[in-house]
Formats: sequence, C-alpha cells, structure tokens
Amino acid sequence: MTPSRRTAGALGLAITLLASSCGSDNGTTDVATENTTVETVDAGSADGGTLTGIELAQWGDNVEVTVDGESFRYKSNGLPNHELPDQFLVPNEGNMPPFDGDDISAEFYIANTDDLIVESPVDVEITLNPVYSDEITLTSLSTIGVMISGAPLFNDYEDMSREFVALDDNLSLDGAYFIDACNGHPLASGASYHYHGVPYCITDDVDVDGEHSTIIGVLLDGFPVYGPKGADGVTLSNAELDECSGHVEATPEFPEGIYHYHLTEDANPYSIDCFHGEIDYGGSTGGNAGGDAGGPGGPPDFTDAAATLGVEVQALEAALGMPPFDLDAAAAALGVSVAQLEAALPPPPGAGG
Repeated sequence: MTPSRRTAGALGLAITLLASSCGSDNGTTDVATENTTVETVDAGSADGGTLTGIELAQWGDNVEVTVDGESFRYKSNGLPNHELPDQFLVPNEGNMPPFDGDDISAEFYIANTDDLIVESPVDVEITLNPVYSDEITLTSLSTIGVMISGAPLFNDYEDMSREFVALDDNLSLDGAYFIDACNGHPLASGASYHYHGVPYCITDDVDVDGEHSTIIGVLLDGFPVYGPKGADGVTLSNAELDECSGHVEATPEFPEGIYHYHLTEDANPYSIDCFHGEIDYGGSTGGNAGGDAGGPGGPPDFTDAAATLGVEVQALEAALGMPPFDLDAAAAALGVSVAQLEAALPPPPGAGG
C-alpha cells in the first residue's frame, strides 16, 4: 500500500504530573522526556504499580498523559500518529459482519483515507495499581486499551457473537484493504481508527532486536500491553500465554516482572479477548474467554439500539465508551439527541421491566 500524506509524528513523552504539594502555581508540573523521576510506587514492586512503565512508554506527541494519585488520564484525538494507506475497503451501509466476501465489489466500496477518517477523541482514566483477578472479564467491541500512537485497541471481533475475527477474514479490492498493514482500520463511518492485532507501525519503531517487546499501550484494567516478543526477543505463541493472552515475566519497563498482555501473530486471539485484571466494566466474568458475548452476564447487546438509531453497533459502543456513559457526548458523536439515545439503550442489568 502507498502511504498517505498523513505523516508520523515524532514519538515523545507528554506527561503532566498533578502536583501533590500546596503552593503550586497552576497545580501541574511538566515532566521532560528524559530523566523523569516520580516519588511513588516502584513499578517493579510486588504490588504491581505501573507508574514507571507509564513514564517510560514512548507516547506519541498527539497523546496527553496526566498522572494524578493512583491513576492516569489518557487523552488523544484518536488518530494514529503513523502513516495510513491512501484508501480503505469499507462495507456498504447494511453490510454487517460476518462478511462472506462472495461479491466484494457489490458489498464494499473503496474510500479515500483523507475523506473517510475523522477524529474520535479518546479520554479515559486508568489505574496505576492494577490488581490481578483469577476471574476473567470479557472484552467488548469498543475500546479495550489505549496505545502510544494515539489510537485505541479493540478485541479480535467484528460482531457481538464473536464469530468474525477481523484479521482472519481480511478482504481487499483493487489494492484497498479492510484491515491495513498496521492491523488497524476505522469503523465504516470513518470514526474510531483502531487495532485488532500487532500494530506493526508501532512495534517496528519501538521494539529492539533480540529483546522483549517494548510497552505499546495499557489495557483498561491497568496492565500493560506488548507486541509478540517475549524474553530474549523470542516470538510468543498463544499456547505460551493464558486465556487472556497474558503472563508474568520481566519486561524492559518492569525488570522485576509484572502481569502483562501480548498481541500475537500465530492465530486468534491476535488481540486481547478478556481482562485478567479487576475492572468495573460492561463485560462478563467467568472462566471461559471464548464464551458467548451476548449471553447472560455478558456485555450489553446494543444490536437493537444501534438499529433503532440507524448506526453501527461498533459506532454506538465507541461513542458510549466505558460506563458510566456520558450520554451527552455519545449523542453528539452519533448525531442524535440525548432523548433518542436514552430511549434506544437497553435497561441496565437487573433493572425492572
């Protein structure tokens, strides 16, 4: 694919620490990219604090990371800071996954990237003290983690039933692909460019030959995310990781070891399909990461709500983000009224009917 005119921004750390002492002029202190020191939990310690890793991550210059107490706030415009292809293959309205690819020219169209992709701001707060849980929580179709490029990470799937694995069924037409060479793409609306697997446009820049992968993001449960390389730069397979694509091992940022996730290359799951950290999230809990996402206790099923609003399920999930939902912001992103959105959404679990 030919790169578009969107140029990659220089990777750099943009962290602001909220001052904890009295007498600060504006309550913030800018921290330089190098020689950053913070008096807080040691990231390699047994309690799992991740602040040192957050400081060492090579955040793009389109990302703002603000550390405040025991959490950090990640903000970006949602666009990746690396180059994108000139065009994407986009499903026609009403063409929902799983895609069979029998008649690609009739079911998809080719869109110019500069005309398609729009900013989709990401603003999320994530703990600096993640807690491992034996009980897993399934990830849903929207943002499951934030990446150093400024774009979010999604799980493997394109549908609520977890039947369509995006990377396994990538399609192309006249040189335009549904999923690009970075294992990313936008929603059909052009919103929420996101990754479904190893983002090579990131890992090719930050990983070092013969070494463990470098941190490329953080999941919403607070545990860090890496590319496919384990100890000594050896590529990991899914069989070497747990059901959530994670394990405990030393990493460049956490030399004493930490539970962390890996994006892999050998087979589905390529992304992360469940959290192994404690999280207040709309996903389900249980012992089987491959369970039916629409089943009892699973993530909310927004299929009917999306149909009522005339939008894609992914667009609705991306607009809502993590609970508690900001309905004003979601309605604005979807181009509907708050009243329409409230009327369309399913009642919360346990609500009387």
